[in-house]
Amino acid sequence: MKPLFTMDKTAYANMLAGLNSQHFTERKGNLTDFRLYYDDLWLSDTAVIENLRLYRGEWEVELIFAYTVNPLKFIKRRITSHSCPKRAAQQAHFMRRLAAKDQRGTLTVSANQLNACLN
Repeated sequence: MKPLFTMDKTAYANMLAGLNSQHFTERKGNLTDFRLYYDDLWLSDTAVIENLRLYRGEWEVELIFAYTVNPLKFIKRRITSHSCPKRAAQQAHFMRRLAAKDQRGTLTVSANQLNACLN
């Protein structure tokens, strides 16, 4: 049997103090925070990436629309699911070509564009 999770009193007090002070540190968002939803011109210059994952016994097909200028700006959508991995891969390929602006796949996103330090 798994042992129960325990926390010492000082860590618990620090956690409660942080939760209590969160009201003062957070602030309301403004309309510029929602610009992603109504300003969709950037979607015309996105690279479409297909993603297959095994979830609850089925292969889910997801499409990721990543902005080529700023790859951290992306939208991920679940398209469909299949029980056969070959059929899911084929469906993902066709859906990516259908959704992409350039169907040949010349718009790409590389890990070098992220400028992330992984150390």
